[in-house]
Amino acid sequence: MPTQVNRREFLTRAAVGTAVLTAGIPGARASAQSTSPYPDWIPASTKPPKRGGVLTRASAWDPPVIDPRLTQSIGLFQFAGLTSNRLLRHVFADEATGYTDLSLKGDLAESWQGSPDQRVWTFKLRRGVKWHNVPPLKGRELTAVDVKYCFEAYAKEGVQTFTFQEIEGMETPDTHTLRVHLKTPNALFPQNVAEPVAVIFSREVLEEDGDLKKRLIGTGPYILKEHTRKVRIVLQRNPDYFDTGRPYVDEYVILSTPDSATRTAAFRTGQSDFLAVQSLSEVEAVRKTNPSAVVQAVPFTLTPFGVALAQDRPPFNDVRVRRAVSMAIDRQKQVDTVFEGHGLLGCGVPYNYYQDTPPTMKDLGPWWQYRPAEAKKLLAEAGHPNGFETTLFYYEYNPQMTSQIQLVQQELKKNLNISVKISKLDYTGYYGRYVEGKWDGMAWGFQSGHAVGLDERAYVYMHSKSTKNFFKVNDPVIDELTSKLRQTPGQAEQRATARRIVDREYDQVLRMWMPWGTQFVLSQPHLRNVASGVLRGTFGYGSPTIARLWIDK
Repeated sequence: MPTQVNRREFLTRAAVGTAVLTAGIPGARASAQSTSPYPDWIPASTKPPKRGGVLTRASAWDPPVIDPRLTQSIGLFQFAGLTSNRLLRHVFADEATGYTDLSLKGDLAESWQGSPDQRVWTFKLRRGVKWHNVPPLKGRELTAVDVKYCFEAYAKEGVQTFTFQEIEGMETPDTHTLRVHLKTPNALFPQNVAEPVAVIFSREVLEEDGDLKKRLIGTGPYILKEHTRKVRIVLQRNPDYFDTGRPYVDEYVILSTPDSATRTAAFRTGQSDFLAVQSLSEVEAVRKTNPSAVVQAVPFTLTPFGVALAQDRPPFNDVRVRRAVSMAIDRQKQVDTVFEGHGLLGCGVPYNYYQDTPPTMKDLGPWWQYRPAEAKKLLAEAGHPNGFETTLFYYEYNPQMTSQIQLVQQELKKNLNISVKISKLDYTGYYGRYVEGKWDGMAWGFQSGHAVGLDERAYVYMHSKSTKNFFKVNDPVIDELTSKLRQTPGQAEQRATARRIVDREYDQVLRMWMPWGTQFVLSQPHLRNVASGVLRGTFGYGSPTIARLWIDK
């Protein structure tokens, strides 16, 4: 029988390593090194997989709710991707050709095909897929009507309404065929239903409970056994999973551990199987005591965080103010100090959709250069020669984030006399306030790490009418370009249109991205098939890949 992990015991044991951790990690420092000594890809194991064991992870995130309609929080999808499936998915680590492989495969659907005008998409479902064998589903077979009901529910309420309200109607010609009619052509629609947040949930639970906040029952490789808020999540292997033989691990325990030092200490002492950090110095500090730890450098192709400005009201509705604020911030300094030379300067739409190499500062245009004198002049022209006061709230996703925000605060005060009052919130408070748009001034905003597809990154996150337009973008040119992108089946034209979207975003400073460091993912040496892929870490939004992981001991 798998052993149960008690959170109190876990924290006690982890504390043993905390003193070592605190002493072992130096502060942020400049580094001339620009390439990582660690690989960005870990090939799949060639050994026959073993079944059994318990996987444990100390997690920074706790789900605000477990209803996938109402949140796209990584706190939920770190495990919802294991209890539930989607119609389509991206390749798993052991299937991918490398870190940047964005190929689609069938998940609940075996095949899919679009009409010539890209308005009608037909999905053929797998036969024999069963819901979890727990009440009220009791292991019944999944049908096309289930998927239709789920998509209709997404369209009615929640953070995904914008995506699913694009559906004009759906047909179920037979029990395993779903035909989706879109209001307008969308060549990228398969990417939308492959997003980690587009999981298929059960109608019985929603109808019995009125929501999905108490039970999460799906067709996935794991069954949710326990969800204790701010304590732990326990998943058990689904013996009836349609991918015969998988998953390999019997139980997956996720412990709520908001403190980064405790998470690191837990990895040191073997109480956690994974650890993600943002600097080489943290990696090296851990490897002094855990030299056999496996390290992957994951150089994300997008910047997930930036300064979100309430551009729907003064003073940030003035493009001159936005441009001035942007020029007053030294992004390269953040890369060199906070991220020790390993950082992406900034991009909201992943650069691989419009160019082959990461953007340089020159690629980002004039308003992203550090030019404090010009910034001060431009702010004066906008009517603020003496600066102004504003606020910024954030959640500390990693220790570097506080240092990064403080640098921004210092530079805005020094260069523009803008006084920024900072508020640090807990995850639930921050997430709710930010995504509901109930804020003014500034926020340390995010672009959700779940989004892989180009349509999600452009149209869904930037169109003025979108429910996921968290940065409050309202630009008619962006609306026109992102709509055009959906109607563009050819890859070359998609790249050209994506380039125009990005150029417009940078010119108008619609989303003010801040540098983001290479993420270093450490795993215990006995884990196999642990590689993270582009835009999706193994234990975050890429959680479904856990079903392919196995323990070699």
